[in-house]
Amino acid sequence: MKIDIHSHTKKCKSGDAPTREISPSDFCETVLSTEVRIIAITNHNVFDLDQYNEIKTRLGEDAQVWPGIELDVVEGGSRGHLLVIVSPKSVLKFSAAVQALTNDSSPDSFTITIDKVLESFDVFNPLYVAHYKKNPSLSYDVLEKLLTETKNPECVIKEVTNSISAGIFISHGHSSIYGSDIQDWSKYEEISCDLPDLRLPVDSFEHFCLLLKKDPTTINTVLDRKTSEDLVLRPFSDGTTMNIKAFNDINVIFGPKGTGKSCILKAIAKHYSENGIDARVYESASDRLDEIFNIKGKDVAINLNTHGINYCSDEIEALRGAGEVAITALSKYVDYFKAKSTNKNAKKILLKDIEPEEESGAKREFLEFNEAVEKTSKFLDFLAKNPAVKKELDEKELSEVTRILTELLERLRNREWTNFSGWKKISLLNSAIKSFRREVERKTGAPAKPITTGFRDYANNRLNIEVYAAEIVKSVDSLIPMQIEHVGSLGSSKGDLESRTEFIFQNGAITDGALSSLTGVKKGTQKKFVNCTRKILTQAYADDLFQSISELNEIEDVEGINTVYELLLFKRYFALEGHPYSPSSGESSMVMLQKELGDDKEIYILDEPERSLGNEYINDVIVPLIKERARSSKKVFISTHDANIAVRTLPYSSIYRCHGQAGYKTYIGNPFANHLVNPNDVGDQLDWKLVSMKTLEGGEKAFGERGNIYGNS
Repeated sequence: MKIDIHSHTKKCKSGDAPTREISPSDFCETVLSTEVRIIAITNHNVFDLDQYNEIKTRLGEDAQVWPGIELDVVEGGSRGHLLVIVSPKSVLKFSAAVQALTNDSSPDSFTITIDKVLESFDVFNPLYVAHYKKNPSLSYDVLEKLLTETKNPECVIKEVTNSISAGIFISHGHSSIYGSDIQDWSKYEEISCDLPDLRLPVDSFEHFCLLLKKDPTTINTVLDRKTSEDLVLRPFSDGTTMNIKAFNDINVIFGPKGTGKSCILKAIAKHYSENGIDARVYESASDRLDEIFNIKGKDVAINLNTHGINYCSDEIEALRGAGEVAITALSKYVDYFKAKSTNKNAKKILLKDIEPEEESGAKREFLEFNEAVEKTSKFLDFLAKNPAVKKELDEKELSEVTRILTELLERLRNREWTNFSGWKKISLLNSAIKSFRREVERKTGAPAKPITTGFRDYANNRLNIEVYAAEIVKSVDSLIPMQIEHVGSLGSSKGDLESRTEFIFQNGAITDGALSSLTGVKKGTQKKFVNCTRKILTQAYADDLFQSISELNEIEDVEGINTVYELLLFKRYFALEGHPYSPSSGESSMVMLQKELGDDKEIYILDEPERSLGNEYINDVIVPLIKERARSSKKVFISTHDANIAVRTLPYSSIYRCHGQAGYKTYIGNPFANHLVNPNDVGDQLDWKLVSMKTLEGGEKAFGERGNIYGNS
């Protein structure tokens, strides 16, 4: 849930942008297209009750809209802006109070003192949101006066410019927040992404104010609504038990080094593992990046069919086994005609003179129907299983399509069988004719009439060899798209690291040493095979064709090449902006942690994930990833020394470990109540903020004590 504490719906002042104007319907549509679910309308020195009521009605239960106003406060010669936001329950009286104050002024001319603000609005128990380090800012004296004289100082909030992390933070003892202060509604969807997240769910304006006051009952009620479980752990060698409440959210363990934080994480992992849940402690291991992304390419594979590339297993087998087909010698015809008139017995056996039938046409027709049967059958299976087809066709339409295709398949199968029978009849007849001719020739001594001249078989053989070689060459000349896998971000200044895999066929000329054989076939063998195949293709009709085929078969280890798959080369490497890149140890840690948080699982256990990482990277990449896991109701356990993680994630549970004269102690609490309590002595309490600032690296900066509350001075 995001909150926008400062929005405008009207161009009120002459200096306001026209793009601030928005209709109630467009306002609602725009807001609901974002994650903003609480928004305050704070126009300059104006409150439009009718517009507010229409917006509230249109939003219904989908989002909360709070009534408010942005006032020009003039005090002691200085001018600053102050937002006054009240409960929707007080909207009528609030509207009347605004009318009474502004009735005789225009938005450009209206000003008010802080005393008049308190006199007019303090009765509504409002939120006061003061411009702070944002022009025009309220002066320090005016802010102090407001804090001193309002009856609800906890509900005075500073508004700054923007935020490096979402939520409510503490600065100089006061709550701080920021809103969109929208200038152009066409950009609101983009701007809303950077608005604060409310880590605790807010049911109403009154609920929000109680949370600001850190009301224990309210905070505990909200926490109790969050899914959690009680863990009983024995993390230490002395066997003492530790009871913690683990939320389906962020749970942080912090404290000085050597206080047993890692032991607690290991005990948590053991607890879940023993209950059948995948849980392990993540520790930075930058040296394993190459192994995890398999940069050496162990067992890497690719399916050529998905790229429309023929494996050419049949073509390679046929090419290697090819031999010359002889034409019928002229002497056979001479012998036949010489013997034809002299052998009386041979004359009587006329079967020997029956001409064989041409069977290639019958075979071709059978294969056409065979292919049609196979593809139609597969298409029927596809229709039955594909969800997209079922979404597009209703049951009746799908049934009709299936019926037609089933009938077609049956008819195709009948034709397939008829053509198969016809082809085999011709094949058997031709076989019988050949057998009879051989027997007649053997018994009578009269040669049978040659069946064919052999020219067609000779030509077909050469044509087939050309086709086989051409298909192989076509495959090895194919280009395979590079495979790119996102590894992780190296931060906004560098960009995204990728793992790239290039697959290239040995084309006979590749000598790049960075390329490895995919299947282990020697690169020299691959190269000779391809060059020899190209040579065969160019010599398909030459006298020395079969010499080239012999050379192909004599290549060392050629028996290892049964498909073009064995001719593949590959290389896998990391790349940045498209160029090969070797990530440093710190950068490897970055992407390893991203990968850990990117895996979809129920429990994440991170031991000092900040190691080797810069603050900017933690803020920009890691903290948002941790929050995303939390929003998905995953359990995230983190041991850390880093304030960016321990503070800016606003954990539901903070476990503090320390060691003193009394030995080791454990305190449990959260930033919302700002307490850390010793479970063995509830009277022993610490201030969450002060302990965090003292213990964590960058603690003061995370809390904004140096003025950089939200990363901008």
